[in-house]
Amino acid sequence: MVDFIDDDIVELRLDTGKTLQYFWGDPCKRLPAEDVTGKFRVEMRGPLGKAVRGFIDAKTALRKSALLRLSMIDVQQGDGLIIETPTGKVIFIDGGDNQLFARHVAARFPGTSEAKPLVVDAMIITHGDADHFEGLTKLRVSETDTRPGKAVFVAPRRIYHNGMVKRPGKDTTGKKRKDVEMFGATVQVSSDLYVSALVDDIAAVPAAQRNQPFNLWAETLAAWAPRTLAATGTAMISQRLDHMSTGAFDFLTDDDIAVELLGPITEQVGGKPALRFLRAPPDDAELLLGTNAATRKGSYSASHTINGHSINFRMRLGNVRFMFTGDMNQESMQRMREALPGAALRSEILKAPHHGSADFDMEYLKEVGAVVSMISSGDESAAKEYIHPRATLMAALGKASRTTPAVIFCTELAAFFAVKGYVDDPQKPGRKFFAFERTNFGIIHVRTDGERVLAFTHSGHEGMNEAYRFTVSPTGEVKFASSVVKRGPPKMV
Repeated sequence: MVDFIDDDIVELRLDTGKTLQYFWGDPCKRLPAEDVTGKFRVEMRGPLGKAVRGFIDAKTALRKSALLRLSMIDVQQGDGLIIETPTGKVIFIDGGDNQLFARHVAARFPGTSEAKPLVVDAMIITHGDADHFEGLTKLRVSETDTRPGKAVFVAPRRIYHNGMVKRPGKDTTGKKRKDVEMFGATVQVSSDLYVSALVDDIAAVPAAQRNQPFNLWAETLAAWAPRTLAATGTAMISQRLDHMSTGAFDFLTDDDIAVELLGPITEQVGGKPALRFLRAPPDDAELLLGTNAATRKGSYSASHTINGHSINFRMRLGNVRFMFTGDMNQESMQRMREALPGAALRSEILKAPHHGSADFDMEYLKEVGAVVSMISSGDESAAKEYIHPRATLMAALGKASRTTPAVIFCTELAAFFAVKGYVDDPQKPGRKFFAFERTNFGIIHVRTDGERVLAFTHSGHEGMNEAYRFTVSPTGEVKFASSVVKRGPPKMV
């Protein structure tokens, strides 16, 4: 019989004398015949998925039911989240643009194969920027990696997206495309321009009209489709979502998890759903504070349009609500706030929009009133340096929180770099440079049973974790039970 840890952080001492760390909700199989005074003998999941045995303190509380587990993976500049439901369903939300998401999935779900893939109940691509979905193609690339724990095979049941497909940066004549040409057909209605070329299946857009990341994504989906059919007996679904979509998350009914789709907000244009082209915001100091209302006087912007129309949804288990925002910006946040009553946005956990960009709406953040905010950002290259997260956004999240203290986690800040000193430059013989080694990735965890919440990260010191526990009442009242910065033996994630 498998139980689950019901304490915040538990230390497992192996027979070898080494100690591993486990957390609330981790599965734990008790071996009562082997108990000793003051200790439980247990079996737990170890590195690379191998079972390990050892002892935990006999005072450790155990529970029968599993938790909802959310992890924000450190993919550097991008988004990549994993949700595991109490009944074992798996949801991916985005996947970065590099191999880091695939590496985490391979370590977290070991032992997959072509014949026994990891069934992913839904892959949600919030919008079509490469830093949100190109890393999912690395899952397929990993299949040929022969190193232990590096390969992973997946079979996605559902692919959800916002229906917008990016065109190549240049047209067939080699001329740079205008912003208004980046998503195909558009329709002008009065003073507003709308994207009308929305699709459920990106294969409906010819390859010559898709940019390179979308073409690679189309190839990946085509490769996964027969595997999904073989593994589940049903065809893989590709579906565009908007605020009017229904039934997309019915597969979570058995978990008592409710999902409200809030965006993107489509409008009927010529009898078809369309997305309004958004505009570049003015570049002034007041906007940086999120206090200016959107003027819609700037030029049409492809980047603001695809970001602002990210899939936005609120997920609820019991009293605890999660808000997922993709790369929403000030204009789209303001529009959503005005379209929905405040209670529809209230959430305890917020996936902060757009990696902590300064382009946010303060009133939206206030209506959410998050207790825990999570930011995914990174500085892996000068080309991806956007000064994320912005100082003003960090301050705004604190001010908008319904609690004191506010808990604000950032993958980039939770990561740790060890100083290595001067080393030889492999690219330039005879040259040295001052090096750092990333010894801890900034993963963020949130776990809940619908009332109690544990939010935590790790650090560069083995066994040191920053963790916060609180409870949420049916009316949204929050009571902090503890905050833990724990030094101890090596961590196990």
